[in-house]
Amino acid sequence: MIKKTWLVALLIASFLLIPAVKAEATSESTIVLGNVIGSSVTTLARGLIQGKVRNFKDVIECLGYGMVSGYGFYQAKKQVAAGRTFSGVLLANLSASVIDNVTSGEGPLSYLGFTLPLVRIEIATPLAKKPVALISFSVSPRDAISLVMSLGKSDRASLRGGMLSFEADTPLEEGVRGWAYSIFPTVVSGKPDSVFGHEMVHVVQSLQLMAASPEPFLKDQRREYGKAKFLAFRGVRFQALGLVNDFTLAKLQSYKGYWKEAEAYALVDTN
Repeated sequence: MIKKTWLVALLIASFLLIPAVKAEATSESTIVLGNVIGSSVTTLARGLIQGKVRNFKDVIECLGYGMVSGYGFYQAKKQVAAGRTFSGVLLANLSASVIDNVTSGEGPLSYLGFTLPLVRIEIATPLAKKPVALISFSVSPRDAISLVMSLGKSDRASLRGGMLSFEADTPLEEGVRGWAYSIFPTVVSGKPDSVFGHEMVHVVQSLQLMAASPEPFLKDQRREYGKAKFLAFRGVRFQALGLVNDFTLAKLQSYKGYWKEAEAYALVDTN
């Protein structure tokens, strides 16, 4: 049963990565549904791939917590779109943490994670079962490359709403007002705040893809014996779904037909 479910989940997850609507046809109900169903199925797929789904109860938990996290990502996008950047990013990281935990065989709130420019920090809560460390961290090559790209294609860096953000005097090409590489938003000088909100929606989308990506090189959070360390390196996050999305869908579809842009334009009026 589990092998069949694994195959079905992977197939459905792959189709969910392909947007079914254009920007002009994207309604808020479509966005909610896409986030809830998409995160639910990809959570199950990640749990299956990582070997943490062994029975029907695990399937239900992955689907259920995935749905809750998907709605959390939707609300996070709404918040950053409305200019509430810090609270939106916190909610996005909480939603990602729930998926990370459940697909690793832990309780939904065992660890609380937050993605910083070069590392993702995870703090063990009292609900964690025999944690290896009170604080663990992982690194992502995708985020490191994105940071280098953001630095190279901008003129100034600053903290905006608690996020490392960039400002550029020259657009990437004519008509471009902003862009985001992974979790790093860039806005062209003099553009309205709504452009930053648009790029922050892309940041939340990147955190959502990070949470959906199976990570075979992350170490188990649970120790077998001894006392918990204060700090431990958990491993490398390759963010496979984010990379696939960057190099396939982003290249194969029209700008406003691309699912990330369709969602961002539906949530933020940049006029």
